[in-house]
Amino acid sequence: MDWTGYPTGGLDGLEQMIDKMEDLMRLIPKTDPPPESAAPTAHRGYANALMAWPLRKRLAVALIALVLFVLMVAASGGWAPTSSPGWTALVAGAALASATTLATYLPRPGAGLRLDLGCTPCAAVAAVTVLASFGLLSSAPHDVSTAVLALCVSAFGLVQRLNNPSTCPA
Repeated sequence: MDWTGYPTGGLDGLEQMIDKMEDLMRLIPKTDPPPESAAPTAHRGYANALMAWPLRKRLAVALIALVLFVLMVAASGGWAPTSSPGWTALVAGAALASATTLATYLPRPGAGLRLDLGCTPCAAVAAVTVLASFGLLSSAPHDVSTAVLALCVSAFGLVQRLNNPSTCPA
């Protein structure tokens, strides 16, 4: 059979070619994963971690975020929402990320008063990012670039904490 840009034999030739392709496709083993495992594992992990939180952890995030926001603003030169609204928004984001990180340490339901630390080195790094955010914000009051860095450090701690510390290599 010579190669041409169109099937020989018109529609009958096209139907024969489709039949041959269908026969070949049936011979190929099906190795595709099921559709539910097609989503990235990390994305599902974060969604499952946040959706599985009980109401008390979510309320703790809101309360801790408010307290951390007030403390971060006080540590970095005071309240200035009109002169630097971008800085205020970034500090609020850093406070929310830090509060969520701290809320991951709260005991799970039924665990009593035992904190959920997970792997000790990973738990320490995530907690230190909260303190590092305070240090960054107090080093340069009302500086937007420093607030961005503080938000990034807080987000790093949160991601570190949500990455299932029980599988930590340490």
